Amino acid sequence: MIVVTGATGSIGRELAGLLGERALAEVRRPVAGRHVLADLER
Repeated sequence: MIVVTGATGSIGRELAGLLGERALAEVRRPVAGRHVLADLER
């Protein structure tokens, strides 16, 4: 689920369609998710 927060590309869009915007919104809340996001985007 944390990976979903960092997926801003096509993979993120596909997961967004499967999980729904609500699921992504809930997962994006944790600050720790942002750190993982930064690491994945590098």
